[in-house]
Amino acid sequence: MTLLTWSERLALPCRAVAKLCGWLLLVLMAVILYDVIGRRFFSTGSFKLQELEWHLHGAIAVLCFGYAYVENAHVRIDLISQHMRRNTRLWIEILAIVAFLIPFMLLLTWYGYDFTLRSFQRGEGSPGGVGLPNRWIIKSAIPLGAVLTIFGGLSVLFRCLSALKNPDLEARI
Repeated sequence: MTLLTWSERLALPCRAVAKLCGWLLLVLMAVILYDVIGRRFFSTGSFKLQELEWHLHGAIAVLCFGYAYVENAHVRIDLISQHMRRNTRLWIEILAIVAFLIPFMLLLTWYGYDFTLRSFQRGEGSPGGVGLPNRWIIKSAIPLGAVLTIFGGLSVLFRCLSALKNPDLEARI
């Protein structure tokens, strides 16, 4: 199997979760509209709705990091790299993925899992008891998002390695 095939396979979960998060954006929008209209015109509203808004927004952001990396939609400072040769940029990307992205995301997965597990075991909910219960659900987005970012990083890594071997291939970095 080629590196590009592996790259595409690793990008699939990132794209699938991003598609799901696109639908979650519609849910988030509906929750926000309901909350704003209820507060403004019907004197309703609750801490639970506000927490749900924060949870949905946070989950969407964290779960889409891998997709953003695969699609080259992440923040990048190109002032220096735009003047570098293509292979130099590819090598910098490869080294950054191997030396920084993957180790950091592995740590985030490890500690995020422990963070989520402790929350589940304690039955953690919102402080004061007026918000949402089962805080572990939103906390589970942290290690899951880190794993998806690892997949996205490996996908880009394999794409860069393929581009080094085949100069005609566009690496999109």
